[in-house]
Amino acid sequence: MAGEVVETELGACFRAEESFSLDYVHGSLSGLSPGTGSLASLLGQSPQAAAGLARNEQLSALDFQQAAFLDTETTGLAGGTGTYVFLVGVGYFSNAAFHVAQFFMRGLEEEQAMLRMLAGFLDRFRAVVSFNGQAFDLPLLRTRFTLAHMAPCLTDLPHFDLLFPARRLWRARLDSCALSALEADILGVYRGSSDVPSWQIPALYTDYLRTGDAQEMARVFYHNQQDVLSLVVLAGHMCQLFSDPWAALPCAADLYSLGRIYESLALIGEAERAYRAALGGSLPQELHDHTLRCLSFLLKRQERREEAAELWWKAVADGRQLYPYVELAKHYEWHAKDWARAAEVTRRALDQLEIAPPGPQRRRAQAELRYRLARLERKMG
Repeated sequence: MAGEVVETELGACFRAEESFSLDYVHGSLSGLSPGTGSLASLLGQSPQAAAGLARNEQLSALDFQQAAFLDTETTGLAGGTGTYVFLVGVGYFSNAAFHVAQFFMRGLEEEQAMLRMLAGFLDRFRAVVSFNGQAFDLPLLRTRFTLAHMAPCLTDLPHFDLLFPARRLWRARLDSCALSALEADILGVYRGSSDVPSWQIPALYTDYLRTGDAQEMARVFYHNQQDVLSLVVLAGHMCQLFSDPWAALPCAADLYSLGRIYESLALIGEAERAYRAALGGSLPQELHDHTLRCLSFLLKRQERREEAAELWWKAVADGRQLYPYVELAKHYEWHAKDWARAAEVTRRALDQLEIAPPGPQRRRAQAELRYRLARLERKMG
């Protein structure tokens, strides 16, 4: 690993740094739209997108040029006072380039020196970008600083943790939203034989401490550096998806997820457009049914009941769910005042329940529908 041993008042530790041009492309996202996948693509994104994705208004003033892109390698994944942070990668934009600085302790006795050097380096930043850093990296670093009787770094700064927005965007279609899975399925990153799986890293560091052979540590440095680069490209891609999904060409499942995000933020027009676009694409049957339901209730809450009723009739034609019968019965009874049609839909719902699996849920639904039908028959009488 190219780097240098740096002396501090608390001892020495190792630091490496590599710079990348802003047009460096990490992964294969570049085919989606010009510049996507390059490190520079993040700098053109609005901080409002980050705030919306993370549901954190503190990020609305986020300046990515003043952010530390943070990733750590540790002696274990459980955390706690017995877990050391032996390598910290910090990515940052400066002088028209992106840099990845890596701080490494060659032995446990170098921890204080590494932390002191890291603390001085991190003071310049005004925000943090990580992947699961809120739950793992930053708490573990705070623990190490506290045990070393030093003031923790990066406290109270805006923190864009990409894990939670990633889950909101992609858990509808991906089995895993781990960073490695997102690299493969979303970013198109291929690391090759230079990399090492995350779960092997603690054991490799233990072997290094025992033997002094740093050969495998080169793979750990590479893994950490690639994680940091992925933070930049992933953040840029997510922000672009949020701000302008029509330029990013997402698949139908991602449009559904965007609709859910927009709806949670009361961006009603954007949510409706995303849901309709998702329904116009290729969705698995269960997700199609769920998207139809979400759109229908979105219209209902806007008092656009006739439009919602059209979607409920579509769901009835599919014959897989009970809710559209109930919603249509409510619509015709209380809003259209067409009691005969409300009774007809209610009877159809009861017929539908006859083929449903027996159990308390079916009994409750039958009781409610029979009560509704009796009320409607009294009204008609």
